[in-house]
Amino acid sequence: MEPRIQYAQTTDGVSIAFWTLGEGMPFVHMPRHPFSHIQMEWQFPEMRRWYERLAQKRMLVRYDGRGSGLSERNVADYSLDALVQDLGAVVDHLGLEAFALLGYMRTGPVAIAYAARHPERVSHLLLWCAQARTSDLLQSPQAEGLVSLIGKDWRLFTETAAHVAMGWSAGEPARRFAAYMRESTTPEEARGSWRPPAAAPKMWVDGQ
Repeated sequence: MEPRIQYAQTTDGVSIAFWTLGEGMPFVHMPRHPFSHIQMEWQFPEMRRWYERLAQKRMLVRYDGRGSGLSERNVADYSLDALVQDLGAVVDHLGLEAFALLGYMRTGPVAIAYAARHPERVSHLLLWCAQARTSDLLQSPQAEGLVSLIGKDWRLFTETAAHVAMGWSAGEPARRFAAYMRESTTPEEARGSWRPPAAAPKMWVDGQ
């Protein structure tokens, strides 16, 4: 059964969409920002099965970051502090005193920053395919070239990014994922979210 969409509001007034699934110890699954759409994801059997497995014996929390999915669009601030507010709005709305946190890809620095600021609330911090700094994602010429397509050819960018992520022989699954990316956000929102040089707290980056 598809979970019910709910909304929380950040301290800077942005509406954040989220859902919960299951019961037990809270587990917050952060988005693949800015490509996130918590309602559309249920159309992908593999993603639905992933969430259903995670929700076994725990309460899974999944949300769309600002500028993506069902959350508020046309947002100007994509700084690290702003993205931390998105997470804070959801967990505060739910009244979660302690929870496990999964930082996924570009939201890794956000997860690290939140855990550093609120260590009493994060029982476990998991980082999956994440970097300490968002800017680390753009270090390779290949990544820079791919991101440069956003403002030139949106469809070509999403098709290319989907096939890079899933493999060039993925065929229909990659095309479905590219369509999902286009529904998740706009070229303008995507460019805005890539711009800030967000970084995790220095003590985490240096391992101190």
